[in-house]
Amino acid sequence: MTGKAVVGFIGVGLMGWGMAKNVVEKGYPLLVMAHRKREAVDDLVGRGASEVSSPKEMAEKADVIVLCVTGAPQVEDLLRREDGILAGARDGLTIIDTSTSEPDLTERLHAELSERGITFFDAPLSRTPAHAWEGELSTYVGGPEELIEKWRPLLSTWASVVIPARGPVGAAHAIKLINNLISIGYASIWSECYSMISKIGVEPEIFREIVSNSGMNCGNFQNYSKYVCEGDPKAHEFTLSNCLKDITYYNRLATRNGAATFMSDGALQLLKLGNTMGYGERNIPELVDVVAKLNGQGERTK
Repeated sequence: MTGKAVVGFIGVGLMGWGMAKNVVEKGYPLLVMAHRKREAVDDLVGRGASEVSSPKEMAEKADVIVLCVTGAPQVEDLLRREDGILAGARDGLTIIDTSTSEPDLTERLHAELSERGITFFDAPLSRTPAHAWEGELSTYVGGPEELIEKWRPLLSTWASVVIPARGPVGAAHAIKLINNLISIGYASIWSECYSMISKIGVEPEIFREIVSNSGMNCGNFQNYSKYVCEGDPKAHEFTLSNCLKDITYYNRLATRNGAATFMSDGALQLLKLGNTMGYGERNIPELVDVVAKLNGQGERTK
């Protein structure tokens, strides 16, 4: 026996695989569940994890379950379906939702599950799958300080930076949506700029050099530019369908709080067009191709 909590992990995709790898390698007993990427499950079992057949079985065996799935519908399904977490959950179970989900759902689940003796809180993620693999993600966490400190050792297996949101459960999911508006909003700007650079007959490398030597230079721009200038769509692996989901969630959050949505509205409409045009499963740097097509250009501005 390690004396550490038994961790169940659901969602061993791009981010979750690396996160779960760090959990088991850092000494936690780990339970994983079948995933569309069988390679990830087999790898984790090879590192010492045990496989379970359903969320219900996981809830019966785990002390804490980590969710790393697409969004709110997937979170709720994992909890409520016939063989879901709630069918097997016992008093004292903790559920940590690292997904990018809707804050109002997080708040409702926290209140509902608390009445059953189950703790539910949010700890969404920043950075990339490569950082997940190295245990160097950033996470921000909703809920009281004592709850965060209790689970900080586990959170720190995949995150080198753990930031308390200093707000109730749900606050971290709200902050995550605001943070994603920054990255997706900038992607929308880079898309328009690179398309315009092509329109005026200037090579995209010139624009990359100009911005790289200005106050606007950042990792977001450099990753985005690797696709436009070098043809590398995997420089930022985040699909346009996920971008649309996140900005939709952001706009709902803003509406709920009576806030103006000038910038997010523009990004939302561009992402709706991109998804309608069939680009949903392409990565975020390929948003430039959506703008290029709308401007009567071909794919990639180079």
